[in-house]
Amino acid sequence: MSVRGRPVSFWLLLLLLGQLSVRALAGGTALLVSPSGELVGLPTGPLDNAPIENFLLPGFALFLVFGMVSSIVCYGLYTRRAWARPGAIGVALALLVWVIVEVVVGFSRPTLYLNVATAVGVAGAALSPAVRTDRRDESA
Repeated sequence: MSVRGRPVSFWLLLLLLGQLSVRALAGGTALLVSPSGELVGLPTGPLDNAPIENFLLPGFALFLVFGMVSSIVCYGLYTRRAWARPGAIGVALALLVWVIVEVVVGFSRPTLYLNVATAVGVAGAALSPAVRTDRRDESA
């Protein structure tokens, strides 16, 4: 099944990466503006188990890796770049590592489940045969 000449799994992949990007840009910006986590209501207790004192580095990682890189991967997927599908899989793997680190450090938030679902969905859609074949033949 296709929508506008692209497989449904492609649009699902764009949707998943797009919502991740928006959430990460917003959350990352909030943590960069307020590294204490107060702006987004993050408790600082779990930081006692971490090698960092505040949320500045996680905010930067959120903004850059999950916000900007996810946006770039969306662009690459839409324009059928050969690097975009492996990029989506990389984002999914990075997100799973992010969740594991959050759990090890001691964070227990509802977004953990959303992030796991997003990572699994991105990986599944990116690995689908329809998305795998929906790209340019050139190695741009």
